[in-house]
Amino acid sequence: MFTQALWLVKKDMRYTWKGFIFTVVAVVFFGLFTAIFLEQAARALFGDGVMYYNEIVLDIFFVAIVPSLAAIFMSGPYLSFQTIKDDPFTKRMAFLRTLPIPVTVIALSKTLMMLITLLIMSTIFYGAMAFALPDSFFTYVTLPEFFVFILLWFGYSLALGGMNPYIEYGTSGKVLHLLPFVWIALMFGLFFSFRHIVGHSIVEWSLLLVKDFGWFSAIVSIIIGVMGCFLWHKLLMRRLKKRDYV
Repeated sequence: MFTQALWLVKKDMRYTWKGFIFTVVAVVFFGLFTAIFLEQAARALFGDGVMYYNEIVLDIFFVAIVPSLAAIFMSGPYLSFQTIKDDPFTKRMAFLRTLPIPVTVIALSKTLMMLITLLIMSTIFYGAMAFALPDSFFTYVTLPEFFVFILLWFGYSLALGGMNPYIEYGTSGKVLHLLPFVWIALMFGLFFSFRHIVGHSIVEWSLLLVKDFGWFSAIVSIIIGVMGCFLWHKLLMRRLKKRDYV
């Protein structure tokens, strides 16, 4: 089953390689840009402070965008509203369902594709961020703490990343394009309410969490991420079995 799933993953990679390259470029930009705000957050929390920095932008990059590292979001279906009408993911899945391939294999291939994409894009995103961070950042956050910070947020992206193949192949093109607007609205509500209750932005709080609990926070996040990924895989498999493509 695993060998068959990998074969399908290779087919997907050949199909999406152009979007993959453009996504890499976008992720590098996001990583470089995020480094600016992350350094300001660390200086505001642990250093001599800053006159002003936009913690909402930093939260957007981590809370709203980091889960997207599990998707090739610079590919055609994500960039064109024609997807609402054409629904290419559904057409591709309908074709796969006509082949003598078990649903378990198809679902596993989509989860593996998501995991491979997430690992590559996360490495590029955090690598670009580490490259762009000034040396002053590491006087506030040590290198081991920064690594824990990365693992903490990787667990978060792993927990939600499985939602991407579910949305792509378990729903329609309309949902694919409408969901980001709903997601952004929910995130802004979360940002403001979290800061009002806790007194810090979500990313600031995660830095404090790393300082207070160290590796324990990363381990808990990874465990939650694995559980979330497994749950999304099960939901995708159940959805593919029940979905009508006629």
